[in-house]
Amino acid sequence: MISERLKILINYMNLSQKDFAISIGLTPSSLNDILNGRTKNISKTLLIAIRYVYNINPAWLLTGEGVMFITLTDFKDGKVSYTAISDINEITRTKWFKNLTKEQRDIITKCSSVKDKEILKKVSGIISRQAAKEEGDRELEELDKEVQGK
Repeated sequence: MISERLKILINYMNLSQKDFAISIGLTPSSLNDILNGRTKNISKTLLIAIRYVYNINPAWLLTGEGVMFITLTDFKDGKVSYTAISDINEITRTKWFKNLTKEQRDIITKCSSVKDKEILKKVSGIISRQAAKEEGDRELEELDKEVQGK
């Protein structure tokens, strides 16, 4: 049943039912109706939302056949990689986006409105380099802690 597979997904993603409902554009009470079997089928719109927000295989959700996630490479450390999401409207419904500061949400929203591919490539490169630098800095800090702790 869809309700059972949704329970599996919510548990697997380590989300509350409320957070899951909000992330896919449902009210918690509507999700509760689905999970308790009062609503037997889900709409195509809801299926698409779950697919894009959590990268879920629709066949698995509807029938239980196949793998839960479309590509396992988009799933790391118990979390969906939001790089698999390409539409700003989908991103803004995620828990990840909602946990950002207002300033961070504004930056992402404004960047999504840029249509010039060359500018986007440059910004992407800058962000990638900054992320790599921060990751390197974190690794160095961890090594320093290990060395000092011995």
